[in-house]
Amino acid sequence: MVTPWQINEQDFPRDGDSAEKLQFLLRYAILAPSSHNTQPWKFSVAEDEIQVLVDRTRWLKVADPDQRELYISVGCALENLLIAAEHFGYGHQVAYFPEPTNEELAVTVKFMPHGEPSPFREPALFDAISSRHTNRKFYEERPIPQSDLQHLQNRCVEEGIWLHMTDDLEIKRKADELIIRLAAISSEVNNRELQVKVGQVFERVCLAATILGIRVHPMSQILEIPELKTEVSKLIPKSDVFPQHTFRLGYAEQEKGHTPRRQLEEVLV
Repeated sequence: MVTPWQINEQDFPRDGDSAEKLQFLLRYAILAPSSHNTQPWKFSVAEDEIQVLVDRTRWLKVADPDQRELYISVGCALENLLIAAEHFGYGHQVAYFPEPTNEELAVTVKFMPHGEPSPFREPALFDAISSRHTNRKFYEERPIPQSDLQHLQNRCVEEGIWLHMTDDLEIKRKADELIIRLAAISSEVNNRELQVKVGQVFERVCLAATILGIRVHPMSQILEIPELKTEVSKLIPKSDVFPQHTFRLGYAEQEKGHTPRRQLEEVLV
């Protein structure tokens, strides 16, 4: 059986109808990382539009009591979708929570047949979608060049969202002795829209790190432990923001294989 990871851009249905083409873009969306690999997303495809929905049946109520990671995961899938759309020449308009009382409908993306790629979505990100791994192995005590850190920092462009990175020994000691560099993404307000956008930033950073040979390991559990959340807050220069996601960066032996993904047909509604 062919797995979702076995994807080839040459299979894009150039002679197919609009819905077939948009469904092909979703084959890249479903390769996104998600909290505990829950893959909490569903998609509805129309002629020139995709609705990105939250699948609450995959919500981990104990590990993610406020559903923060649920919406961040959906944001990761959205970012892959937009990167793939730009790669195949589409323009797009994104509407976050178009029905304010409906938190299940996270995003509506309207597609135009021609568009310019976003400057912060460099073309190489597309190829990294199918080669990205979450790396849980031991990280080497090797510093990341400042130029590479700045490149990752530049992937965070959304208004009201900040990416912070530290190699502070005390913070690392309290969080996890295996961390070489700890990173956190925060937002100016704590709402669903910015949580989705945090996911977009995180996936963009993951893909850019993949290109640079830097490994990434999400550590969302840190924010569920009050003492560690306090320590993470210390690396954020602004005091009036909300830490949303944490992860470690560094160099490690490459993971073998990918975590399983649901087939596209399983997430279409």
